[in-house]
Amino acid sequence: MASSNRYLTSWEGFWSTLSGAPGEVFWDADPAHAAQQDLQLFQGYTDPQLPLIDLGCGNGTQTRFLADHFARVMGTEISPAAVEIARTKNAAPNITYRVLDVLSLDAAQALHEEIGDATLYMRTVLHQLSPTDHATAIQSIERLLGTKGVLYLIELSSAAEPYFAQLIKQYGPPPGLARVFQHEITPGMVHENNLDSLFPSDRFTLLSTGQSHVQTVHTLPTGEVVRVPAFYAVFRQRQR
Repeated sequence: MASSNRYLTSWEGFWSTLSGAPGEVFWDADPAHAAQQDLQLFQGYTDPQLPLIDLGCGNGTQTRFLADHFARVMGTEISPAAVEIARTKNAAPNITYRVLDVLSLDAAQALHEEIGDATLYMRTVLHQLSPTDHATAIQSIERLLGTKGVLYLIELSSAAEPYFAQLIKQYGPPPGLARVFQHEITPGMVHENNLDSLFPSDRFTLLSTGQSHVQTVHTLPTGEVVRVPAFYAVFRQRQR
């Protein structure tokens, strides 16, 4: 559990310094541009009877939007401070928030036994994990999905690294991104060409994939909002 403890320390340190005010978090875009964009790509594949889990919900901004489109929604985070902000700032009658470590298979299994199969919404989560932890996270995802659930993920694409390099060279590092690095959070990369190895076809069925972008809260001096190159994918577990 050493890796989980490392993530908890970093993310709790990050979220405990924030108030939940709009614009504090680099990737915390207006849901009208973020979750709305995603919703159009995966809602048609979902079972409306299933709960939706926003896995890695942060302060709950996107969770609150998704609750307008799904009957039962749960936001989960490894950081108790993030969960407290979400409960305070983005509550709704059909939302619950709780602490969940995606690297704990027992916790994922216990949650599945509690609520059953679920739709999973996962916005820029995998690239925050070390590649050595991806397999464990995906095992947790399998347990949460069950036989009826659908996973929607959006991740930074291979074009994100040169995009950031050019952005920083031209304008300097965005303050919100610098705050992430201050807490020893060093985002990595999930390459779109690695989907087959991360979600092998003997375990998952790929329903849809394509290019996308991750909207941020950062506006450049030109007035342009930073939109980071990304890709999305929709999966369900392959029935055996």
